[in-house]
Amino acid sequence: MIPDGMAMLHTLIPELILTIGGIVVLLTSFRRARQEDDGAWKLALTTLLVALWWTWRRTTPTDEPVATLHADSLVFYARMVTLCIGGLIFLACRSVPEPQERSEFFSLLLFSLAGISLVTVANDLILLFLALELVSVPTYILIGLSRRDLRAQEATGKYFFLGAFAAAIMLYGFSFLYGEAGTTQLYPTPDSPTSIAAVLELPSRAADKLVVLGLLLSLVGLAFKLAAVPLHFYVADVYQGAASPVTGLLGFVPKFAGFLAIIRLLTMTGWSFADGLFWLLWAMAAATMLVGNTLALMQQNVKRMLAYSSVAHSGYMLVALLAGPAAAGAGATGPLSDGISALLFYIAVYGVMNLGAFAALTYFRKPGDGEEDSAETLDDLAGAGRRHPWASLALAICVLSLMGMPPTGGFFGKLYVFSAALSCSADSPRHLAMIVLVVFGVLNAAIAAAYYLRIVAACYLRPASEVSAVRYTSSCGALRTCLLICAIFVMLVFLRPSVLLSPSRAAVAEMTPAHASPANTITIGQTKE
Repeated sequence: MIPDGMAMLHTLIPELILTIGGIVVLLTSFRRARQEDDGAWKLALTTLLVALWWTWRRTTPTDEPVATLHADSLVFYARMVTLCIGGLIFLACRSVPEPQERSEFFSLLLFSLAGISLVTVANDLILLFLALELVSVPTYILIGLSRRDLRAQEATGKYFFLGAFAAAIMLYGFSFLYGEAGTTQLYPTPDSPTSIAAVLELPSRAADKLVVLGLLLSLVGLAFKLAAVPLHFYVADVYQGAASPVTGLLGFVPKFAGFLAIIRLLTMTGWSFADGLFWLLWAMAAATMLVGNTLALMQQNVKRMLAYSSVAHSGYMLVALLAGPAAAGAGATGPLSDGISALLFYIAVYGVMNLGAFAALTYFRKPGDGEEDSAETLDDLAGAGRRHPWASLALAICVLSLMGMPPTGGFFGKLYVFSAALSCSADSPRHLAMIVLVVFGVLNAAIAAAYYLRIVAACYLRPASEVSAVRYTSSCGALRTCLLICAIFVMLVFLRPSVLLSPSRAAVAEMTPAHASPANTITIGQTKE
């Protein structure tokens, strides 16, 4: 009888493919880089496609229990979304790094994507923390590698130190959960019934102040990943300092990992929030929407505008998180009553439309200090609609989707989020609070239209200046392909929302109010007969 370590590795094959591929890509840096050499990018993209193929062919978890890892439908959804949007990120970032830094850049990108997948798989606080850091640490370096600019170096420093501060807060919260439960295991398994979720099921422990404090601190630390209030203040400087494709990456990668971690933590509570936890999430959602949209209105720089827009979108997603799964919605059923599936739908659409907007800014070039740089201000976009109609149309589609305007996928994203929040039972004492939050969210969505329409108006209504950024365009075919795919996908989701809604609902089908099903969890050290 020996531990079935091979079966554990079999469960982690997508993550292993990305990690090993990243190491191989990194080793190619020892070969002398040439200006025309694109081998590192091609090898990294091939690695990602292999991981995507392996994930796609294994649509259902069939592994035997062997490790402290989740193997449920949420893992499959998270892997597919991560790898698909990761492919678009690779297309957008093809021409970003310097020739001598391409291997390091694309290997770090593979490591960060592997971290997102590992966040969903983790059934242990230590593994969860390490996975979140695997997501974050490469992004600190990617910002610095993306531009030869003092702003990029400043953005790297701010992002790193604030990220370390947020990680310390989160880890402090994890320590309270470990201290109360006596274990770092999140959910019970057939061979290891002791877990944090099992402790939270006990009425005498679920309302324990130290448990609530641990969850509060964990959520505050994870707010940094989401760019949510109160840890949002780095966003504008970091987004502006990084190259536009890397900024599109920052809008999705840490945010997706953060929400996946929060979903796993809150599932342990059975989505029965204590008053302190409920009102923290309520206040965080309201403040994040208001602060993000208000500060975005004050910007002339499009990258800073979209940075604060990212803050506001985190607020909308927090509304869905607060609604919880349909199983916890006091009997609410139907396609529009599940807050978690609405969140998963929304963040996938957001990742594509946000990346498409930044890809369009990268497509439009302007003369910089000795080199061309991407467009950033509204003045840079003046006259773009007349000179480059197809790229401006793609930008307009992605921006209107961010606004939630039909016929784009962003419309259904907001519809599902607010519908899920309103599906809370009328008998619930928090029903009125959810109604107020939805009304507040709808008003904020209307406020956001003001600055989104300014971007579209700059392209189509403002006359081009003498030195307009859109006189220059990126010659990268991969970037143009990324922009085209993003625009088509956003329109396709409106025409066929079931393309994404059905997988997002299937992803939470196994999410029970109390804890994850033991049948879908794997225990480290289980032996074979």
